[in-house]
Amino acid sequence: MSRIWKYLLLVIITTLLLAGCGRTVEERAKDGIKSAKEAFMLNDKKSNEDVEGIKLYKPAGFTINESTEAQNIVLMKNKEPFILFINPNEKKDSELFYELMNSDQGKKVISKKTFSHKGVFGFAAVVDIGDDQYELITSVGGAKLTTLTKKKNIEENMTKMMEIVRSIK
Repeated sequence: MSRIWKYLLLVIITTLLLAGCGRTVEERAKDGIKSAKEAFMLNDKKSNEDVEGIKLYKPAGFTINESTEAQNIVLMKNKEPFILFINPNEKKDSELFYELMNSDQGKKVISKKTFSHKGVFGFAAVVDIGDDQYELITSVGGAKLTTLTKKKNIEENMTKMMEIVRSIK
């Protein structure tokens, strides 16, 4: 009988330790934005796709939806849509999308950060929309990429999203 209690105690302790080691959404958001900043500063991705005259980098695992048009490009990754909005009237130093996000008082922004390098403005943000869903936003000038994702995908998606918007020509 004592073996069963020892086993049960071991399982309970292991479960508590593993639950305590999980990263919070705030930590994941902070890491995701840090990764987005690194991708913004590196700006090392060359365009490998052309969608109606818009040249952009499409990471491996992403596909471009067939119902795409030049100002609204829909990318898919594992059934997760990524919506790319492009305003051709905005320059690389435009803060339009950042100002629009900040003016929406209903958004519960977990973390956001702006970046600027050689006359190019960008930002990344993580917004809590409830039910373990988070809106990720990355933007450079007149291009903004958004998706809805789970907590576990924040960092990876933020990196890829910034690589995409930073590559747009």
